[in-house]
Amino acid sequence: MAEPKLIGVIEPETHLTGLRYSPCGSLLAAPSFDGRVRRWRLIEGGAFPPPELPAVTGHNGFVSAIDFHPSRLLAFSADSWGQLRAWPYLGEVVEPMWINAGAHDGWIRSIAVGDEGDWIATAGRDRKVKLFSTTNGGQLAEYGGHADELFAVAAHPSGRWIVSGDLRGRLIQWDVKSGVMVKEFDAKAFHLLDRLQDIGGLRKLYFDRDGKTLVAAGSVPGGGGNVRGHARVRVFDFESGAIRHDLPIGEVDKDIFAHDVALIADGSIIIVTTGQPGQGKLLITMPGEVKPRFENSKGTVNCHSVALAPDGKHFAVSATNTGSNGNGRKLEKDGTYPDNRSPIHLFALEA
Repeated sequence: MAEPKLIGVIEPETHLTGLRYSPCGSLLAAPSFDGRVRRWRLIEGGAFPPPELPAVTGHNGFVSAIDFHPSRLLAFSADSWGQLRAWPYLGEVVEPMWINAGAHDGWIRSIAVGDEGDWIATAGRDRKVKLFSTTNGGQLAEYGGHADELFAVAAHPSGRWIVSGDLRGRLIQWDVKSGVMVKEFDAKAFHLLDRLQDIGGLRKLYFDRDGKTLVAAGSVPGGGGNVRGHARVRVFDFESGAIRHDLPIGEVDKDIFAHDVALIADGSIIIVTTGQPGQGKLLITMPGEVKPRFENSKGTVNCHSVALAPDGKHFAVSATNTGSNGNGRKLEKDGTYPDNRSPIHLFALEA
């Protein structure tokens, strides 16, 4: 694999919570901490910078998750107040198709649309996994079984199953139609009880395109307080539940969380990590190989999201602005606190 080529950097003035491409490949969307969804219209041929469309507003708190309908020009977004909504993602002025203001009791951490587009699965801090209609936002099902707050949910490409993961690393496969628990995967390493503090390491769950592989990304925590640990990606055989690969990522206590992943068609994985201020990086690794195929920390530090374009040839990474150091940052001369931002790095995967 040749080294990915940096196309350019988009500089939004706010801190983002994620990145996702639309299935048609014409839009890059980024939910943010300021209650908006930012949108960039991608021009055929890769012209840079891409024009920005008006931001989507109307959420409460911060927008925590976004996903797209596989065939209709609809996006679904969720927020930290438990609101779930659907909206036409290419419109200049966006009016929601529907709003479910109380989809969850509080923070919705993860959403995933079924492959046929009939339903959307959600996972919340209220310890519930739910299914909603993509047509009107009505609740279709609720699955019991988790005793702790949820961090991630993923939809199997067949539409038959979903998988959810919680604070203590309990990873459950559910039958969508019956609501029956099918089996559990071994993700206990993603949790640590340290001096009565539960440290949850799981961050993201993804399936590959054929549904044979399930990938869990997060951290094997090493201590509480100022959280320590080691970024980890665990690759499962979905049918058997067996662990195929257990991949420590980067350096201990520097790359603390594998915060997001994207799966490339050749089997390699794009991974972005977060750590202590000024740490974290972008990596591309092939399971089974000792060293990463690509590693970068020039501007891409404390990365919190990565998205692979539908063409499989481009990807985007949202990071944290250089010089950010959290609550230890000094005030500006005018007495204001310097806000963090999330530069978006656009890359091309060259053959």
